[in-house]
Amino acid sequence: MMKPVPRLWVVIPVTFVFCLFVLFQLQISNLFGKNLQITHQVNNFFISIASSSHHQTPNPTRFANESDGNRAKQPQEEETCAGRYIYMHNIPSIFNDDIIQNCKTLIKWFTMCPFMVNSGLGSQVSLSDNKAARVLTSKTGSWYATNQFLLAVIFRERMKHYECLTNDSSLASAFYVPYYAGFDVSRHLWGYNTTVRDELGIKLAKWLRERPEWRKMNGRDHFFVTGRIGWDFRRGLDDDSAWGSKLMLLPEFANMTMLSIETTAWTNEFAVPYPTYFHPKSLSEVRRWQKKVKNVKRRYLYSFVGAPRPNMDGSIRGEIIKQCLASHGRCKFLDCNKGQDCDNPVTVMEVFQRSVFCLQPKGDSYTRRSIFDSILAGCIPVFFHPGSGYNQYMWYFPKDYTKYSVYIPEKGMKDGTVSLRSLLGRIDWGSIVRMRNEVVKIIPKIIYTKPGLVGPEKIDDAFEIALDRVVERVAMVKRMMEEGKDLQSEYSQTRDLKKLEQLLMERETGPSSSAKLRRGDREEDVKVIEWEEFDHELTRLWSLSSALKLATEKKLSLQPKLESLIQVSADSLRRANELEEMRQRLEARKLLVEKTSAACKVTEQDVKVKEDSLSAEVRSLLVGGTTLSIAKSKLQESNCQLEGESGYTHLKIVTNKLRKRQQYMVSQVSFIYPLKIEAGPSQDQELESLPGGSRLGTKPVSQGSVRILGLPFSMAPFTKMSFFTDKKEVQKSATALGYVAHAVSLLASYLGVPIRYPLRLGGSKTYIRDYAPYIEPSSSDMSAISTLSQNSKFVEFPLFLDGQDTTRAAYAVFLLNKNIEQLLNFVGENSLGPRQDGGEDLYKIGENAPLKKLMTAYCVKKNLDRSTVRFIFKKKGLKPRHTPSQLKMEDNDIIDIVTEQGGGGPYTA
Repeated sequence: MMKPVPRLWVVIPVTFVFCLFVLFQLQISNLFGKNLQITHQVNNFFISIASSSHHQTPNPTRFANESDGNRAKQPQEEETCAGRYIYMHNIPSIFNDDIIQNCKTLIKWFTMCPFMVNSGLGSQVSLSDNKAARVLTSKTGSWYATNQFLLAVIFRERMKHYECLTNDSSLASAFYVPYYAGFDVSRHLWGYNTTVRDELGIKLAKWLRERPEWRKMNGRDHFFVTGRIGWDFRRGLDDDSAWGSKLMLLPEFANMTMLSIETTAWTNEFAVPYPTYFHPKSLSEVRRWQKKVKNVKRRYLYSFVGAPRPNMDGSIRGEIIKQCLASHGRCKFLDCNKGQDCDNPVTVMEVFQRSVFCLQPKGDSYTRRSIFDSILAGCIPVFFHPGSGYNQYMWYFPKDYTKYSVYIPEKGMKDGTVSLRSLLGRIDWGSIVRMRNEVVKIIPKIIYTKPGLVGPEKIDDAFEIALDRVVERVAMVKRMMEEGKDLQSEYSQTRDLKKLEQLLMERETGPSSSAKLRRGDREEDVKVIEWEEFDHELTRLWSLSSALKLATEKKLSLQPKLESLIQVSADSLRRANELEEMRQRLEARKLLVEKTSAACKVTEQDVKVKEDSLSAEVRSLLVGGTTLSIAKSKLQESNCQLEGESGYTHLKIVTNKLRKRQQYMVSQVSFIYPLKIEAGPSQDQELESLPGGSRLGTKPVSQGSVRILGLPFSMAPFTKMSFFTDKKEVQKSATALGYVAHAVSLLASYLGVPIRYPLRLGGSKTYIRDYAPYIEPSSSDMSAISTLSQNSKFVEFPLFLDGQDTTRAAYAVFLLNKNIEQLLNFVGENSLGPRQDGGEDLYKIGENAPLKKLMTAYCVKKNLDRSTVRFIFKKKGLKPRHTPSQLKMEDNDIIDIVTEQGGGGPYTA
């Protein structure tokens, strides 16, 4: 049996070994360029282990000696902005202002309009009631109902008042792009395809790429801010069902730095605090608030403000709510699903102020706005996942998370092995006070002061810290570019969140964690390992470093080739894009030329037609000009003859000759158609009324009998036509009327009178034409409303009987009398025929036809405005809806017409 070989045990502090590993890896990294992704993962792994140790070396900063976390700007620092200048791009309004113009559609579930006021801070919280004044500070006007998505708007307004904002891009250390990317994607998340979601981002990328400031560092000195989480901009698939946009996958934005309320694992993303309700104007106001939350009495051990997530896999909110409700008053639960006013700053801040610990489980994403509201209230946050705070807000939270928060792994909540009341209740009062003081120190770093209203002492708020870190990052990237180092580590996914989560779980679930948490002074952890194992570990690390060296050398040898290929590919892509743009412009111009050519052809045809028309008109004008010249010559000759006293005498002689000639011609007509008047009553006392209608005006009774060429005038056949009527009498009457019509036509031509109703001579078949409107009853229903037939051409009426219809023949005789009346008036004789006063018109209308048709016909004929004419029958005004049967009208009834003239009083016709 062999004797056991004595073993050498070495006690080595774990932190010493970790520091040795860190220094060793850093040395290897410096020697070989630390370019490979595996190198960064190893370094990050050891750095995470080192930072998780209970004994961290404090990071000395310029705020280290300030007990409340505030820093007033010193006078000597106000004198320079060297290395801190920011240039803000003046991008087109479609990328910011136009997006929020329609504030109702930015978020599908509610309108953002109430939150847009006060430069994005929202409406001011009123402190008039006692509760608000007790929960919040005095009436300083610094509390607003701020929405968490308004970060980009608030940041832009703050940037406008930034002390080191410059218009000279050559002085700038960083370039700010005021693009509202969060609102651009949120308004298109539901019901829109990927093309619409990516459209503005692609346009902005092209716009930035063409700026001279971009070519300086290919956008690596550019940054933008968004009020949404980073995953909303990293859509992996071009599928309409996929979430978000691919903004951060565009080559231009992949070079930029994004500041968002929650980041992914990519190293060019950095988390900044959610906006809170508090936006102070001065440092003294912040200190008053810090003092208030330090000394406020807290009734509850812990609280939770939120809603359950029953449909979310792995959510621990249900267990948290269950334990809170069963805590017998030690926990306060504000259920946001039951309308308990979770958007009211007073309600939310009151719950957090009265609680020692505030639970912050994951929601739809890792982080919550509630984290910063609880810190603002001086409440110690309790995290259940490292991604909710520790891996996010590294610019704002202490690296040692145990100084300001409590970490409880989700696993214990899921399996029900953790009792919140028991675990949080075991923490001693001294530790609580120390953590609360650290939380109060964080307050100035996580608030956004009011834009443009900062007092004499500047506050290093979340905005200022973010700008300082961006400037530092840009400077570091610039040095790496100058040294020829690879920039992949600053723009790739190298963060390992799982490892940090595992380390946190191991640390919190250790057997001595609770005891160490209660002790004010922590002892240094020690680990006992064998020397052989330590030697073996060193050998393994040396082998790993050799492998890293070989990999680095291979990478360096491939890097020039890869860069040249990338450059060639970029040039080819650029040229292809230029060719595509040229092709599109060429197609557009070709289409424009085709449209112009077609328009030219149409214009050419129109010009040809117009030329032909113009030629015809010119020829017509030439003929007219010739005629006018001849007429002008004759007129001049006539003027010469009429000049002076002899001209007047000549005109008088010509006029007398013309008068004598007319008299002679008229006398000849009397020889052609001699008239004979016999004494005694005529066969017909008067022209009988038009059958089936009424008329305007009357006709005096004729005395005696008149014959023409021996034929008597008789109206009996026109009014009493029947089967027993003598056909010879009808023929004689038609022949006599033909003689009269011919005589009237001859007299009118001899006297040079254009008769009103032209004649179409035909002996006993003569017709007379009427151009006036004529009202006829509808052929479909004689009792229905009559229709107005106003023909654009004349209507002919026979001066003879055409069948059994006597109406048209009677109306023709009436028109012939009008022509005779016109000739008599021309020669100065009084008319003895019908309507001799010229103020009566005859109309035919059905018994059941509305008078509206008659009224319209009269106004059209007389060229009168209907609104100025009144129709009166038996001293009563008539309405358009009245009918002759309603008014009990009979044939020969007269309707009086009253019109209002433009000059004043009425005129009666």
